[in-house]
Amino acid sequence: MKKNKSIISNLIFAIAFLLNPLAYAQDDVNFIPAEQFVCLSNPVSFQISPDGKHMLITNTNKDNVCDIEQDKVKQIEDAFYDRGLLLMNLDTKETTMLSDGSLENGISAAGWLNNDRIWFRPRYKMGQSMKAFATYAMNIDGSKRTEIKEGGRWQQIIYNKDYSDPSNIYVITNERRDVIFDFYKLNIYNGVKKRIALGLDVGDMKGKAILGYLADTDNQPLGLVIDDGAKRIIYMYDKINKKWNDHFSFNCQEPGFLPIGTHKGKIVVSGSKFSPSGQLIEENDTNAIYFYDHEKREFSGKLYQDPRFDVGGLTGSCRQASGNSLSNSASNELSAINYDTHNLEYLFFDKDSESTYVAIKSLFPDDNVRIQTSNTDATRMVVSVSGTNNPGEYFYVDINEGRVESLFKSRPWLDRAKLAKAKSVVYSARDGLEIPALLTLTKKKTDKNMLIIMPHGGPNTKQYIGFDSWAQFLVNRGYNVLQPDFRGSTGLGTNHYVSGNMQWGKKMQDDLTDGVLWAIENGYADKDRVCIAGASYGGYATMAGLVFTPDVYRCGINAIGVTDMQQLLDNYARRASKFQSWDEEPLMEWGDFSTAEGKKYTEEISPILHVQKIKAPVLVLQGSNDYVVPPFHARDLIKKLKQYGKTYEAMFQAQEGHCVTGCGELAALEYLQIQEEFLEKYLDN
Repeated sequence: MKKNKSIISNLIFAIAFLLNPLAYAQDDVNFIPAEQFVCLSNPVSFQISPDGKHMLITNTNKDNVCDIEQDKVKQIEDAFYDRGLLLMNLDTKETTMLSDGSLENGISAAGWLNNDRIWFRPRYKMGQSMKAFATYAMNIDGSKRTEIKEGGRWQQIIYNKDYSDPSNIYVITNERRDVIFDFYKLNIYNGVKKRIALGLDVGDMKGKAILGYLADTDNQPLGLVIDDGAKRIIYMYDKINKKWNDHFSFNCQEPGFLPIGTHKGKIVVSGSKFSPSGQLIEENDTNAIYFYDHEKREFSGKLYQDPRFDVGGLTGSCRQASGNSLSNSASNELSAINYDTHNLEYLFFDKDSESTYVAIKSLFPDDNVRIQTSNTDATRMVVSVSGTNNPGEYFYVDINEGRVESLFKSRPWLDRAKLAKAKSVVYSARDGLEIPALLTLTKKKTDKNMLIIMPHGGPNTKQYIGFDSWAQFLVNRGYNVLQPDFRGSTGLGTNHYVSGNMQWGKKMQDDLTDGVLWAIENGYADKDRVCIAGASYGGYATMAGLVFTPDVYRCGINAIGVTDMQQLLDNYARRASKFQSWDEEPLMEWGDFSTAEGKKYTEEISPILHVQKIKAPVLVLQGSNDYVVPPFHARDLIKKLKQYGKTYEAMFQAQEGHCVTGCGELAALEYLQIQEEFLEKYLDN
């Protein structure tokens, strides 16, 4: 088979850039053009075979350079979707093209089935039916191509690969019924499936969702968790009687636990501790890790607990906390759990994995390191390295040879030396609650001490830990940026999360005001040089800040933000049970418009009803195709701003939805440009 020159040249280009990282730098000035913050980097992935002899590489046929697509309908270059597939021999470094990335022969995804056979999905082409979404298997020499999943709306997910039996993998699929996932053994050479177990039939799935499955080391199902309104139900599988049993249940915002993997025959759970009868015996604010014997319903002693952050599981037994369970590809047992503080942290169950990670991490002490893929004995791997001032880079690591090689650099046009690293800070809210935050200080020399506080979206999520192009753009233009995990945020324990219940515009907003006061007191801002900016809930918080604390802010940027809580909650309360599996949580967190208390609350906190209080100029950014926060929130706000003679600017993007920097490239660029002009006019002057 011939070599793919296009994809190989992309990798060579990336490596050449790494050897000369200042090739595109602009003198010694820290200024970065706005285009560089919104250009999308090529999608790329690396997957190493179980035996470590080969690596699959997916990449596109376009050079990984910053070029803005000028057609807003397209949003990004056509070539961005021309994804091809290379096979690299890791001993000889020879490459073979398995897919050239063309419209006819491109792929959408691929991976390993055993040492000699891969799966792949062809690229979808406009006008094709759902049958086009098929999955195929073939040998690495291109032979014995077989369909292992027919095209259709149903899903098929690999949950285990038994390398002692290389002809078969284990999958769950809902082809029998949309809402039921059955367990199968699948022959990867002829596509024949043999059912191992029926999935749980919970009847009508309205208002329900499957949070996750747990498989045993013998490839049999072990357990699953159902989200049923505000209730979480753990079911365990009885292998002898081949039936699912209701094992344990708990309610949102009450103590509970969640299975997150297995290790040495025991289930690993995250949460609080209970007696065999289900009585709470150890309530934890932040999730703790235990071994759990489901047959005896007994917990071991506490294995680990971070005093400030949840380690996996559900924050407040309700919302997904940060983190992932990492399993050994050979045994399918848990090797580690990672979770976010204001860095990426790991809890290891396997000492060899821990030693390997510590050695690699020592090479990149200031960045977050993730092992993306490895062979079964973890001697050859690809790791990703990223951080608040690093959009990401991939390295090939050979433990036995002591070799580390750069493979690909995300957004190579961004000079890392010009980006600013965020630091972790903590301040106290007026009621004593500790608020963790990211603080990024500008490198630009300026005689003005200006701050932009940026509340995250959600709101019941956590501040993203990584490269934030929006925040970095603002910092590059001379503004310090504070990004707090105000109350109601997840990943910080039950109390931090639950204390945000029905506090939109109230204590949640006080947390932001207190962050501004902290920044002023500590010299990060002048009191008359503060702006507030955010998207989605952050857009709401922007408007709430401007209407409820009008003297705190000199300006505000409301991107795709909620302005009318009455319409949000009224519509939500009517339709949530039909279209959401988490219908009851927001009614506790955000308010319930169907109650007298809820109606009074929404009148108090809806910015649209208090526009007359605004003193500062506001910039409104909105996508006309936003179905999360519909455009009427922005349109109605603008009508009110006009009515009361307030200073405002606005930009609507006709092709975009719920996004700011993650939109089509030209739209995202225009969003940044109007912000730059707005801030120069109203915060700099």
